Amino acid sequence: MNFDLDEDQLLTRDTIGRFLGPVDIAARHAMRKTDGGYPRPRWQEVADLGLLALAAPEAMGGLGGTMVDLALAAEALGKGLAIDPWLENGVLPIRLAAAAGDAALVEQLIAGSRLAAVAFAEPERRYADEAVGTTADGDAITGAKTFVPGAAIADTLLVTLAGNRLGKVARNGGSLVHQVYPVIDGSHAGAIDFHRAPAEIFDLPATKFARILGDVRLLAAAEMVGLAQTMFDDTLAYVREREQFGVAIGSFQALQHRLVECYAALELARSMVLRTAMLDPTSDDANWSRVAAGAKAYVGEVGMRIGLEAVQMHGGMGQTDELAIGHGLKRVMLLDRLFGDQDHCLRSYARAA
Repeated sequence: MNFDLDEDQLLTRDTIGRFLGPVDIAARHAMRKTDGGYPRPRWQEVADLGLLALAAPEAMGGLGGTMVDLALAAEALGKGLAIDPWLENGVLPIRLAAAAGDAALVEQLIAGSRLAAVAFAEPERRYADEAVGTTADGDAITGAKTFVPGAAIADTLLVTLAGNRLGKVARNGGSLVHQVYPVIDGSHAGAIDFHRAPAEIFDLPATKFARILGDVRLLAAAEMVGLAQTMFDDTLAYVREREQFGVAIGSFQALQHRLVECYAALELARSMVLRTAMLDPTSDDANWSRVAAGAKAYVGEVGMRIGLEAVQMHGGMGQTDELAIGHGLKRVMLLDRLFGDQDHCLRSYARAA
């Protein structure tokens, strides 16, 4: 199988690398202190790079990127420890709006003029995909959502509804109450109650939502590969410099063996993501979500393992916010549980098998 990248893919990866630059922890802290945990002007820069258009179909003004293109972008963002919520507030709402046929919203989202958040998680329904408690009566939504990534910085909320429907709600509109809270990677999410909130309602067939769910799961895995790569690289550089008993700790055979195992697992995880991205999800949308879940479960395990090894080899300071690996591990912990933790994803994959 040919894993070589074409010219456009190399250009996209390098462009993302230049945009992110070296990891600047002080800059990350400053951006997280802004309202909503993210500076909105930066989102326009992400849009100008074409990273949002990459997720939209050509028929709606996007670039029509393949899953391989998107996976490479996600990995590059992870490697650069990007603070940008490209997956949660970029790819996911764009895919949903496109599936619902809202071309006008897709155009606004890829231009960066509007930012959307997706409300999908309901109380007491851990990792459940199907909405049950949030319903629409005519053009009014009633219900609650507990985890809405980027709710504080969004203009529009896309709400999954019972009966395979999707609602579009203005975040600052009346008849909804939202509470913003920080999550482990430093970003902010929201819990929202809808009290007959005015909305525009679209049909969202279960097969289309399953396809989107698979896309997001695989891209979460791809970003975890990039994060794991950065944590591994930083740890390798550290053990070459940190001395104990007069020699670099990287000369200790026990640490060398553990690092080799991390390297091998990382390469297998990258191959898993690319191999899955090369499949044709259009042949079976429902099954695609489960296959992607299997890849995510494996990569999540690898990402957590490398992150914990990196923290241990750095000592106590590895858990602090002063080092990139601390931020990387926390982001992996969030992505590992987005749309299902390892156990949930493995059960989903078993049904596909």
